[in-house]
Amino acid sequence: MAILYIYILLFLFALLYSKAALFWLYLWQLKEYRLDRFLSEFGFLGKLLHFWVFSGGRKFHRPVFTVKAFLIYIASLLIVLEGIYLVLKGYFYGDSFGFWFIIIGLLALYFLVPLVVVATMFLFQVPIWTAKFLIYKMAAARVSANKNLVVIGITGSYGKTSTKEFLAQILERKFKVKKTPKNINTEIGVSKFILSNLAVAQKDSSPASGRAQNDRESVLIAEMGAYKKGEIKRLCDIAKPRIGIITGINEQHMDLFKSFENIIATKYELIESLPEDGAAFFNGENKYCLEMAEKWQGYKTIYGGTNRPPLSSPPYQGGEVGGLPSHYLQNLAGAIEVARYLGMDEDEITGAVKNIKLSERMTQTFIGKNGALIIDDTYSANPAGVLAALDYLAEQKQNYKIIIMPCLIELGEAAEDVHRRIGKRINEVCNLAVITTKDCFDIMEQEAGEKVVLATLPQKAIELLKDKLNSDAAVLIEGRVAQGIVNFLK
Repeated sequence: MAILYIYILLFLFALLYSKAALFWLYLWQLKEYRLDRFLSEFGFLGKLLHFWVFSGGRKFHRPVFTVKAFLIYIASLLIVLEGIYLVLKGYFYGDSFGFWFIIIGLLALYFLVPLVVVATMFLFQVPIWTAKFLIYKMAAARVSANKNLVVIGITGSYGKTSTKEFLAQILERKFKVKKTPKNINTEIGVSKFILSNLAVAQKDSSPASGRAQNDRESVLIAEMGAYKKGEIKRLCDIAKPRIGIITGINEQHMDLFKSFENIIATKYELIESLPEDGAAFFNGENKYCLEMAEKWQGYKTIYGGTNRPPLSSPPYQGGEVGGLPSHYLQNLAGAIEVARYLGMDEDEITGAVKNIKLSERMTQTFIGKNGALIIDDTYSANPAGVLAALDYLAEQKQNYKIIIMPCLIELGEAAEDVHRRIGKRINEVCNLAVITTKDCFDIMEQEAGEKVVLATLPQKAIELLKDKLNSDAAVLIEGRVAQGIVNFLK
């Protein structure tokens, strides 16, 4: 009978171990296996344990099973199996160990799972770093060999993806365009994309200047992200951009950068990496970009402001379903200026702009449950983006306006000021704000009062919303919101 109980305990442990190991692997993968990002959001103990007990403990989380994730999982499993072997050996061969020894031993192993996953992850770092270094070198060599390639780098705290998508759609009218997909913007992501999508150059390639030289010259548009100084510089060493676009600077990831000065210096690495015949483009509606532009002594263009396309121009229907949200216009203006620099005429640009499409990762508007207007901006959330989306919500003709969003993360000392500004704008625009995390809820509540309601569980949010959805309601979904809430609104 004891053997049967042991088998039952081992079976239960296998289930609990799998759930726990996948949960921790999911968290690390979510933060790109970076210790700085992981600690920034979850801390060392308090917040992390709370998240594990009250979120991870109830739900099943599974990482995307890449080769790296699979190897970490298998290696952690082997370590745990060794632990189980030692526990069983102690039970069967220890003179004074009773059945409780197995129970206590398995519980200890279960609570050690987070450490086992972390240890296994760092064990793989040396070969992973070596492999990455080789990939970076090969990608840089591939770019250097393509003499006719014009590389455009895009960075900033916000607006990178939309600027990339708009620019690609315009340039495709004249050039062979390749762009980094989705939100791929890291050294390894950009390098893998280059190696997979950039052909090996022919021996008769001829040199090219910073401007495109013929009607079908190749253009590579690379989105560039960073969490600390030096990362944009390393990306530029790989991709070697001849054109750089700074889309805007705000407090995004302040907790990782530690200061505004570090954020600005990091983004400016793109401009400093441009060759002598390179060109820099700065968002004229962002004061930090204007400061960068003043500092840069090379070729430069400041876009935005009076250069923004008018809302009355097709296909912008001033906020109606199917139109281009107004907060994207400054990014479109930047794309237009780069197209002009590369030699496209106004007819080519106008024809492309009239057919601009929003990608799935941009703000989408549609008619949802009970005829309510739904504005889906769940791809990402940053201070400028939230405020811009609230401005877009304010433009809608519906009288009852709702925002659903979590508190923003990785803002460090800027968190209070950012959430206070968001709270003030919510008070001006919204009738109801459903906040799904509590980090800075109190600050937003101070600014917007009873309009702000905390709903950390999806079901509570749904209860708050279900009798407020009708054709006179407009709902903005901002940032990482539970899929159950999104599905309900559809």
